[in-house]
Amino acid sequence: MTVTSTSTPDIPRDDQGRYRSKPLPSMRGENVRLIARIDEPNQIEAWRQQLDAPDTFIVLDLFCGAGGMSLGFEDAGFFIAAGIDVEPTAVATHSHNFLSRGVTCDIRDIADPCELIHELGLPRVDVIIGGPPCQGFARIGRGKLRSIELERQYQDVLNNLYQEFLRFVEALRPLAFVMENVPDMAYYQDGEIVRRISSQFSNYTIDWCMLNAVDFGVPQRRQRLFVQGNRLGQNVRWPRPRAVSRPVTVRDAISDLPDRTPPSLEEILPYQPQQPLTEYQKKMRKGLREDHRDKIFAHIIRQVREDDRLIFSILKEGQKYRDLPAELQRYRTDIFDDKYWRLMYDQPAWTVTAHIRKDAYRYIHPEYCRTLSLREFARLQSFPDRFLFAGPRTERLRQIGNAVPPLLARAIAVELHRQLATYRTRQKTRQEKPQRRSTEQHCCRSPEPTAAD
Repeated sequence: MTVTSTSTPDIPRDDQGRYRSKPLPSMRGENVRLIARIDEPNQIEAWRQQLDAPDTFIVLDLFCGAGGMSLGFEDAGFFIAAGIDVEPTAVATHSHNFLSRGVTCDIRDIADPCELIHELGLPRVDVIIGGPPCQGFARIGRGKLRSIELERQYQDVLNNLYQEFLRFVEALRPLAFVMENVPDMAYYQDGEIVRRISSQFSNYTIDWCMLNAVDFGVPQRRQRLFVQGNRLGQNVRWPRPRAVSRPVTVRDAISDLPDRTPPSLEEILPYQPQQPLTEYQKKMRKGLREDHRDKIFAHIIRQVREDDRLIFSILKEGQKYRDLPAELQRYRTDIFDDKYWRLMYDQPAWTVTAHIRKDAYRYIHPEYCRTLSLREFARLQSFPDRFLFAGPRTERLRQIGNAVPPLLARAIAVELHRQLATYRTRQKTRQEKPQRRSTEQHCCRSPEPTAAD
């Protein structure tokens, strides 16, 4: 259904009769700086104690970003000992939210993973997790490239980064690894990438699975590929979707957050919900410091041009750019069909991407004439309100859009933790013969499984 304009706003028109507002002045907002948790008093000793605890499963997060996978694994009982990423603001976010050592560098510059682990002070790495940059695999990434030569160079860099993840697995030999990527990776070059991963590690049991975040309590339809391997001699275990009558919706996720007139760049606002919280909202508010319980952080909203405000007021929930009257269409509808897209309150959101750092017009608030705030995007990704993001607004939005939803990561991590805990218990209780143990010692590797395992 096409909507029609019912008002004649005082907005200038171009030669073709289309509404055109003047560009808005730039409003930068705050560049948020956060302290690394490990640098706080007594925290380095707490970090070492975690490493020394007999039941600790030590995790290294490669391409860690803000820490969506890290948060899911931490909530499942793993210890995130270190995170590596090329983006300084992402490492700052990760280091603030986890008792973890942050490493800012291009992973390709790390010649010897074992030497890095030794320098960081890790006795071993039990699990490696991470999501290598995926734009080269994604259809949307290839479609946006303008030059064939640029596309070739771009894909060569991005697609090969997954091999750096595998290089770390090969060097550190963790008990298990979990790699995340876009679904297209499974079908890239007729499945060659997944076959290559499976054949590279003869001593790992490897499997891959497509999982949709909405099936695990995330208010967002977001399908992702996960490749998982273990060297326990056991089948890989995947989580089962939740058995619920309906998915978590946009309303469930953000309806408690205050409305603000854009632009709103205040980083800290009072939190005074006007109605009982949903179960999801209660989950998002858990873990806040006592002095933060009546506050909301990063509920910042971009300014809106008058012609865009008019568009937002006309679009109904679920409607897209093609549904606009002709005088409001500034772009080709065959290419920019979802340039404007109003979210539906009582449905999950569609996939949140890193493009939200640009304009976020694909995520128009279902009730108000504005795009979503940074905190609302974080809610849709299942980051709790206690999770803070470092950097300027655009960098923080990119971190959110690139992240693995923590609740999805947690579902995978719970199954893996249960499997590894059973394996470790059997190792401790079984009377093993000396010849079954490997005599080779690797300071950066987990112990070799015994023949009986």
